[in-house]
Amino acid sequence: MPSSFCKCLLLGLSLFPISQPLLAERLQREVEPRVSPPARHPGYIFAGTVKSIERVAPAGRNGVATMRITFHVDKAIQGVRAGQTLVIREWAGLWEFGERYRAGEHVVLFLYPPSKLGLTSPVHGSLGRFQVTEDGQVSLRPEQIEGLGPGLRARFGARDRVSLQEFARELRRERED
Repeated sequence: MPSSFCKCLLLGLSLFPISQPLLAERLQREVEPRVSPPARHPGYIFAGTVKSIERVAPAGRNGVATMRITFHVDKAIQGVRAGQTLVIREWAGLWEFGERYRAGEHVVLFLYPPSKLGLTSPVHGSLGRFQVTEDGQVSLRPEQIEGLGPGLRARFGARDRVSLQEFARELRRERED
């Protein structure tokens, strides 16, 4: 999970709306290459379909705006059950930086365990979020393959797509090793 410094910096960015995208992009570039693979620290891993998205206003003076995203879990890998409805809450500030979902979208997510505030997000930002095509293929960007660790890098090679079944099988195999 991001360090306390990173959390404070991101929270502070909310005070400077014009500079947010540039600073957030720089922070993400500087932090992500030094972190361990997304498969190592998630609370939940699943393939799912976005069912609904709702902005939730801050509760009270010290509250933070959040986004409530509801998923149908299509394929469970860790921390969830297939067929389950999973509702997560993300800090609304992430949406200012372009980390958004669309209703009907199919994704594979590696999510951090919920924080003390009940918030979560993809592990290492965009590295923990994979698009699933209409024909059931997981789209792999080079930086995501790099972030999966040496075992999965070797198995997937330079491919830019892999079936959801193969992705889940190889991920389970990697986690068992």
